[in-house]
Amino acid sequence: MKALKYDRLNSILFVLFVFLFSSNLIAQIWTEEQLRLANTAKDADITQVEKDAILYINLARLYPKLFLTIEVENYFGTERFVDYVKNSPYKKSLIKTLTSMKALDALMFDIKLNEDAKCFSKESGEKGIVGHTRKICKEGNYAECCSYGMTTGKDIAMSWLIDFNTQSLGHRKICLNPKYSKIGLSVHDHKKWEICAVAEFI
Repeated sequence: MKALKYDRLNSILFVLFVFLFSSNLIAQIWTEEQLRLANTAKDADITQVEKDAILYINLARLYPKLFLTIEVENYFGTERFVDYVKNSPYKKSLIKTLTSMKALDALMFDIKLNEDAKCFSKESGEKGIVGHTRKICKEGNYAECCSYGMTTGKDIAMSWLIDFNTQSLGHRKICLNPKYSKIGLSVHDHKKWEICAVAEFI
């Protein structure tokens, strides 16, 4: 009887494995070359979360249709906010955007932009700021994205690309704007949201 149950369990696991293997969840993965081209902050003196956020933004720019298949279709939210984008019109509009857009150049990591992002992420975090109003850090002539409560690089990038509940889609438009070529990005503890991220683009 035990042997029969064991065989049945093995059969179920095998069928499940075959299904997963044939699905988009694992059938399509990024190549080393694709990751290399997108990972422009690989050698920068920043955290892995910050590097990952830049990596995912660049993957969306370089390979929009692949990014849709590999990262967006099966993305529903975060561990903290659960499946907050499941069936969201904002996710659907991102799918539409990625389906039609042409490939863009990767954003190159920029130290000066990163120092500015670091200044404002620290100011935002310590003062509990939500938004773009600065009191200490100087204003810069560049585009800016801020996120709150996102703990991984992928979730930070996806929050800007999906732009949930942001009618203007301003963050998405910045991340996928062909006129921008450089990025700086910093993550800091936040007084109200536990963590915040700031990215600057020129």
